Amino acid sequence: MRYVRLLSFALLLVWFHPATAQTLFHLEENKVPVAVVQVIRALDHTEVHLQAQASFKGVCWYSSGPNSPYLLAGGRRYRFLNGDGIAACPNLRGYAAREVMVLRFKPLEPQVREFSLVEGKGGEHQMIDPASSTEIFWNFLHVKLN
Repeated sequence: MRYVRLLSFALLLVWFHPATAQTLFHLEENKVPVAVVQVIRALDHTEVHLQAQASFKGVCWYSSGPNSPYLLAGGRRYRFLNGDGIAACPNLRGYAAREVMVLRFKPLEPQVREFSLVEGKGGEHQMIDPASSTEIFWNFLHVKLN
């Protein structure tokens, strides 16, 4: 009986596990004035909050396809789910300084303490050969978590 109660309590903890939020500041790798400022880990997604550090125009995110963003952690890719305050390509939008966009990805494993946010194939190619890239892709490498 005691084992059943303990198991029930453990299941309740998992079921009601609150989302954990971490505030941080991690700048984009290509000198674009954008930073990761918060990461929220919930059971069904990982939310990455990006904040514009200056105003700029012409931003969009691919929701699917080869340039869809993903989180890379422990050799595994966590796919993009959806977001708030973003435009789906080919639509574009601008951001004022300090404006936030939210990207949601499949949930990171609980043991993950570092990830990279890569803007799809374009971001991968840009990291390999920056001179050949005709577009600027946003990449946030080695973002540390508590």
